[in-house]
Amino acid sequence: MIRKFLYFFILFLFLVGGLGLYIASTYRSSSKENAPSSVTPDTKITFIEGWSIGDIAEYLDNNTRHDPAHIVGKKEFIEAQENFNASLYPLLASRPKNADLEGFVFPDTYLIPPTAPTSTTISAIILKKALDNFTKKFTPEMEQQAKSAGRSVYEIITLASIVEKETGSGMEEKKIVAGIFYNRLSIGMALESDATVNYVSGKNLASPSIKDTKLDSPYNTYKYKGLPPGPICNPSLNSIMAVLYPTETDNMYFLHDQKNGKAYYSVTYEGHLSNKQKYLGK
Repeated sequence: MIRKFLYFFILFLFLVGGLGLYIASTYRSSSKENAPSSVTPDTKITFIEGWSIGDIAEYLDNNTRHDPAHIVGKKEFIEAQENFNASLYPLLASRPKNADLEGFVFPDTYLIPPTAPTSTTISAIILKKALDNFTKKFTPEMEQQAKSAGRSVYEIITLASIVEKETGSGMEEKKIVAGIFYNRLSIGMALESDATVNYVSGKNLASPSIKDTKLDSPYNTYKYKGLPPGPICNPSLNSIMAVLYPTETDNMYFLHDQKNGKAYYSVTYEGHLSNKQKYLGK
């Protein structure tokens, strides 16, 4: 009789204890679900191919202004990239000593965690992600190809930035235009890139004015022969590949039909003038 009593008493305690644990567990789970989350989500940012450092800074300033955990001011971002220690990135070794990071902030989408206390620190996190990405995309094989072409990585990125701004998204066009620019460089002819003139003037014109093409800046490739001092934007991987593996061509000139954006090429200046008359009405 005593055994039965003890058996039922222990079973009763077990059931009551289990019920208590279930209630407590349910309460905690319910409390967690209903409690406001204290975790701030990552911020997604996207840098478009062909954006300059200034474009990126403007974008970050506009898109994080109302995000307390990720505020990145335009001024702070520009200063951060000017002061960024890139010594850990061998691919940037050919960059001139006082050059900024233009050309190397790889266009892509990035997730920024809410872990940085200041705009400057967040900027450094963004730049590290972008440079890590560039290092991953610019493979050892590509680096070897640049050496085989007798060009530094910095020169490749500089020309790629011009190709980026001068062409559409098509790879074939990019490779032909890259080949044309190499042809001009090989004979000491000015690149005469409208994109470099726009970089100097701050405008975005399909055909810069005669006055603009005479602006005195080493970036003005109408006025100065050879490559400009550095990149004019952050180029896409396709533009970089086009410069590394250009199409061999006899063409020396190109232009775009302003109605449909199609590219037309010519070997001679006379042929170029004919194309201008035909497709641009000039």
